[in-house]
Amino acid sequence: MEIDVIILSYARNETIIQMNNTCIDSINSSTNKHKFNIILIETDVSKNHSYHQKNVTVIQPNIEFNYNRFLNIGLEYCKNNWILITNNDTIYHPNFIENMLYANENDNELMSMSCIDDDWFRHVNFNRNVPVHYGHNVGLELTGWCIFLNKEIIKTIGKFDERFTFWYQDDDYSRNLIKHNLKHGLISNAKVTHLLSKSHDFIESSKKYNMTDGVFKIFYDKWVNLH
Repeated sequence: MEIDVIILSYARNETIIQMNNTCIDSINSSTNKHKFNIILIETDVSKNHSYHQKNVTVIQPNIEFNYNRFLNIGLEYCKNNWILITNNDTIYHPNFIENMLYANENDNELMSMSCIDDDWFRHVNFNRNVPVHYGHNVGLELTGWCIFLNKEIIKTIGKFDERFTFWYQDDDYSRNLIKHNLKHGLISNAKVTHLLSKSHDFIESSKKYNMTDGVFKIFYDKWVNLH
């Protein structure tokens, strides 16, 4: 099976490029049963970016960064049934993809999933013997650094709302799943290491508020203040 992967990047220095390579290599080396079509949406247009991995396509939109807009651009290049949306500061462990696909085999209605980071969840009283923790709580069952979904989800909820330029993107996705009665699950044996907010560093300080806390009103008006 071939799986599409969308990664957003702002490769302004060699550290970010190396982080991208580490993420990509961890995905590629995680399995020998499946292949990946990796679509890297690059904010930096000061130079042409390329990667040594043959399965990486770099797209440079040459427009201001917008998380959901860039995800939607990535979706245009997806050609397979399953899509992994991942931060570039995430390292994938062996067999993560098999374990998520196995969860779907056991529950065909489960078409949206997240991986688990043991360090992040050390303070959460999750029973690791439970294979799937169903729920839509952002930061618990639904982790924004890794969302694995079937393209049928996009057909149902539509493309990502581009008013969410960075923060509240995962909250908006969660509310859409709930609205359409779609399951989501955290898969206990699909593991990653998340490097914790390294992907936030590219936001210019002058724009940070409008892309983070400043988006709350849009979320509130859409999902809470409905009257």
